[in-house]
Amino acid sequence: MGKHTTDISLSLFNFLKDLGNGLGYYVEIEFPMSENSFGSQAIDIAWLNEKGNKFPLFIFEIESTSNNSIPNNPTKVFGKESKKFEKPLFFFHIIIDGAENSEKYSDLLGNFGRFNYDIFRINNGETENLLLKILSQHRRIHNELDLLYILRLINETKEIKSEIEFERLLKNIESLIHENQFYRIGQVYADFASRDKSFQEQYFKFIYRLYLAEKLSYLSYESYSASITSEFINLGILYSNFRKELKDLDFTNLLVEAQKTETFSKIEYLLGLNYDYDVFIHDHVPFYIALTFFLFEGNLNAQKYILDIAIKIIRKLKLTEDYTFEHHISWGLLMSASSLEFSEIFEELRNLANNKNGLLNTILFCPTFINDHQEIPDSKLILVPERNEYIEVFKNELNQLNKDKEIHEIAVMSLSEDWKDELDCYINLGVDLSNLVIKSIS
Repeated sequence: MGKHTTDISLSLFNFLKDLGNGLGYYVEIEFPMSENSFGSQAIDIAWLNEKGNKFPLFIFEIESTSNNSIPNNPTKVFGKESKKFEKPLFFFHIIIDGAENSEKYSDLLGNFGRFNYDIFRINNGETENLLLKILSQHRRIHNELDLLYILRLINETKEIKSEIEFERLLKNIESLIHENQFYRIGQVYADFASRDKSFQEQYFKFIYRLYLAEKLSYLSYESYSASITSEFINLGILYSNFRKELKDLDFTNLLVEAQKTETFSKIEYLLGLNYDYDVFIHDHVPFYIALTFFLFEGNLNAQKYILDIAIKIIRKLKLTEDYTFEHHISWGLLMSASSLEFSEIFEELRNLANNKNGLLNTILFCPTFINDHQEIPDSKLILVPERNEYIEVFKNELNQLNKDKEIHEIAVMSLSEDWKDELDCYINLGVDLSNLVIKSIS
């Protein structure tokens, strides 16, 4: 076996071992087929239900080439009486570098195909089929798949990743997901995409597929804020990525429908509803509203509807020691300053702020992800200037920020907490969004 073949074999070997562990099986390498392990026939990789089981649920045999000895592996399993060695749920016979057209394959399938057995030729582009077959067999006995683990394992194994067409694979895996787990797929994809920008396109295409299937509202996200705002964010992603394909769609109406619950709107000033909702409205919602607003750039009707939600909340807020009013109005001013179409709203908010003696400059020109504002040595109370001066000063405040995140990257990260685990520095999505937006305003 040549070096290249050896590398592929070892990579696949380790991948199958890790995949089995990740799916909850007890994995043994060179599993002995009899109690007397010395001199016993052995199975390359065996997935067992738990440690100590005598017989594997799934068997994997890896051949370097399609040589004359390849019938030996299925024969040692299916040629034995069941009382000596029980048949597996499935036997995966994998050939790394198999001949293109060999009668051996048809002979093997003729002899063993009536059992749960199949051949997968890696050099014939059958890696993806192998993976799907493994997952479909797993679903015969388990309701759930650890989809995030599977995606990360594929991504970390270049020999596997290079053989897979991701969009096609994801569609097929989605069809295997149990209905009780399907609503979590959006969170899984957002978590994966929040750490890997190359996967973001797959998240967007998934959102598009779900919209066409009328299932977009089924998705659920883990954080309290994302669970309420995710449909808004996903509609914004849908518009900004697929507006040409959906040019006849009334996105404003979709936003109206997304706001509805049986008794009240999802996002409105309902003080005292419960503690989590109070924190969400006071500290978190301005960023999510603004993010949705800017995702709908180019759709003034949708933006006006979103901005109205923010204004209704701002009008009800009072000055407090925790800067809740200031946090909200800093985002409201940025949204309304983004287009001359919203000049009247900007003036309303400007007057509202100035009638309360203005804002701290460190809040006015630094909208944040959550309300973590405080007075710092550089803070000073100022009146909100007219729109053009406001934009110019804002740009000067942020001109030292060089790293610009794209709005879609910010959107995906806003739906996930997963990316925060590996941070070695502080990242504020609100600052990233305001930096992106202010540089685009003319």
